[in-house]
Formats: sequence, structure tokens, C-alpha cells
Amino acid sequence: MGIPTAELVPDSQRYFDIHHTEEDTFEKVNRRELLLGATIMTQMTYMIDKHW
Repeated sequence: MGIPTAELVPDSQRYFDIHHTEEDTFEKVNRRELLLGATIMTQMTYMIDKHW
């Protein structure tokens, strides 16, 4: 369709351990994975803003 898209694809080896279960609570979020995801989203936003 010619529409550019972007997405964040988490590591499936860790993502579904507790995802969408009763155990899926904020306290169990892996801090490193959260920071890596936030960094990637920030970089993507910057690149779109400056180069699109």
C-alpha cells in the first residue's frame, strides 16, 4: 500500500513467560528490557522527526 510503518518486536523468548496471565504484574517487568524498549522508541521518534 506504500504506507511506511514501524514496530517494536520484543524478544519472544522472554515476552510470553507471564504475558497476559495472572502473573503479569508491573512488579515483574524486567527493568533492562523496559529501558531498552524505551530507548528504541525514543530513537525511532527522533529519526522520524528529523529525517521524514
